[in-house]
Amino acid sequence: MRWGVIIVVVLGLLTWLLWPVASMLIAATAIAYVLDPLVDRFERRGRSREIAIVVIFLVGLVLLGGLLALVIPALTSQVATLAGNIPGYLATAAADLRPAREWLQTTFNVDIPWNTEELQAQVPDLVRSISPATQATLKDYALKVLSGGWGLVLNVFNLALLPIFVFYLLRDWDRIIARVTTWIPPRHRPLVEPIAREIDARLSGFIRGQITVCLLLAVMYSLGLWLVARIDLPFLVGGLAGLLFLVPYLGTAFGIVLGTALALLKFGLDWHLLGVWGTFGVAQALEGYVITPRIVGNNVGLSPLVVIVALVAGGSLLGIWGMLVAIPVAASLSVILRAIVVQYSGSQFFRER
Repeated sequence: MRWGVIIVVVLGLLTWLLWPVASMLIAATAIAYVLDPLVDRFERRGRSREIAIVVIFLVGLVLLGGLLALVIPALTSQVATLAGNIPGYLATAAADLRPAREWLQTTFNVDIPWNTEELQAQVPDLVRSISPATQATLKDYALKVLSGGWGLVLNVFNLALLPIFVFYLLRDWDRIIARVTTWIPPRHRPLVEPIAREIDARLSGFIRGQITVCLLLAVMYSLGLWLVARIDLPFLVGGLAGLLFLVPYLGTAFGIVLGTALALLKFGLDWHLLGVWGTFGVAQALEGYVITPRIVGNNVGLSPLVVIVALVAGGSLLGIWGMLVAIPVAASLSVILRAIVVQYSGSQFFRER
């Protein structure tokens, strides 16, 4: 027990002191953990692990390049459309606010100091100034990054290490797991190994299932906001809302708030708001009752209250990264605590009268 505490403390100090490299190792381990079943599937078909990893890397690179080639032009076009629609947004807002403004003036003699007509007249100049201002900001940021010198070199080097770490971890994954298993004292293996298998089953089911759920939600959100709500930037809002669903509730809240704001700016108070809310409502109903039960199943096994508490605790301790790992950590702890309770229930101390 004493040596275990010492090892944990030493590893914690090394992680803190060497965080740039440790963070790359942690990220590489998470990626290797997700990809290992796919590599195992290739290996069972008679392919070597090295060839399987290279094929997966190449396919991922091609998919990422194709995605960027599709997303960047579409995003640029949508942003340009959004900029061109700003005068219309202001006109809609002015029309919606005019009755409230007149009512406040006549009832309470209160004037809202917002001259929408003057702001609309200034919009073309503001839009024209966006490009040079943005270019200047990016130039200043690039100069600051380049002036970092050695820090920039280290950051680029650390990032370049990520695929190398992933490759070697994937290649030696089974041997690493077998080696770690030998470190467990033989007398404790009957207790530790079932716990480790259950944690692995929960984590693997949750992580891979959650990624699939996020992608499906991104597609449903985007299509609903595009075809039904007809807001600007539907694919950007829907895609971000789906990807942010890696942290439960965060993506949904983000999408509803941003989608509602864009609908109000473009259409005012009309049925398009119902289109936004209906899109997220239907998608969430499908996620809760069809998609997640079929894809993720009950692999995590946590109540909604525990999920919320874990998210709040993780966010308070480590911010957004804490929220990302909160549910897997909570699921692992639940398995360990259950095993502790079982051991306690069978102990002599518990059974003594």
